Amino acid sequence: MHTTFTPIRTTEQIRELCQMARIIWHEAYVNMLSSEQLQYMLDLFFTPDVIEKQITKEKYVYRFVLANGICAGFFGVCPRLEGNALFLSKIYLLKEFRGSGLFEASMEQIVRLAGEYDLPAIRLHVNKNNHRALKAYIRFGFQITESDVFDIGRGYVMDDHILEYVIPH
Repeated sequence: MHTTFTPIRTTEQIRELCQMARIIWHEAYVNMLSSEQLQYMLDLFFTPDVIEKQITKEKYVYRFVLANGICAGFFGVCPRLEGNALFLSKIYLLKEFRGSGLFEASMEQIVRLAGEYDLPAIRLHVNKNNHRALKAYIRFGFQITESDVFDIGRGYVMDDHILEYVIPH
């Protein structure tokens, strides 16, 4: 499978990312979050205004993941948001592309981006109940370094493990 990574910059691309996030979140988190919390978090994290602000003001980098030219998902990273590491904010693949090697290809691209920023590690947060994602990250080489509960408003929290991948030299 030929994998490419297209920068997300335009308003149309940002809208496409937000629509894709809604599809993925409704299938991936339906058994982990209440429908009310799911909708609240989508509105908090995946609106065009939020993503555009992250790209233009907060130095986030977003890429679509394309498999043989077909958009299969996306990822978003931000340098030094969490100390001297690349923060992996988002990586999502549509259901039909999971298990196809795109996660590993995306992670290799993210490792390259960390190298471009001269950062020695990648950090991310994963819901403690997202066993599929935790297994994939640990298989790639991430380690759970801590856990925390983050208040996100309206009585909702994110109960996450924080993982780190130290980039080999």
